[in-house]
Amino acid sequence: MPRRRRIEKAKPHAEISDAAWAYLNDLPIPDGDGETKFAILMLEVGDGEALRELWDRARGEVLAGWVKGTRPAVWWRFEAPRQLLGTHGGCFYDGKLPQPRKQISGAGCDASLISAYMPSYESGLPKAWAGFEEGDPPVFESQAAYLRRHNLLTAGDLRVLTASDYERTEALSAECEVLSSSEPWVRERIPAARRSMGFHDVEQARPN
Repeated sequence: MPRRRRIEKAKPHAEISDAAWAYLNDLPIPDGDGETKFAILMLEVGDGEALRELWDRARGEVLAGWVKGTRPAVWWRFEAPRQLLGTHGGCFYDGKLPQPRKQISGAGCDASLISAYMPSYESGLPKAWAGFEEGDPPVFESQAAYLRRHNLLTAGDLRVLTASDYERTEALSAECEVLSSSEPWVRERIPAARRSMGFHDVEQARPN
């Protein structure tokens, strides 16, 4: 009886381009590298199904080498828990956006809560803020705390994470401000938005 030849499985990295691999791993793309940027643009065409398929093939290898207690941008895009249907009733993105990381303290609110800005996030943090204050910047839970809160920590995460990883926080920079509280209408809408976030006093440092 002839012996069955063993076929080695190719690693996902060997099956995809260097440009795609860099994108999945959040590696910086040089400004002059038009070829790589075009390849990434093609992955994003339409609803991003090409990127999703690529992520499904490579996620195991990417996450195996990733910093424990954190996740790459493509994970946040496709695998982070979604906001509940009805959160943005009537909008095309209702039920499709990732759950953001929890705000712990700081002034202001996500700009989308008081304006027509579409909610947008980077690693679970809002990209557009209203009412930023230099002396009281918005502070959010760590990625590790988010993953633990949603029961998404892997065995690899749990082996290396410590209490300090969960207690660590991350503050937004002033660059995220798109709406200033110097505008009366912004200042008037922020208190109600903060109450919806669990802050029952606009001056309160922590939500209940």
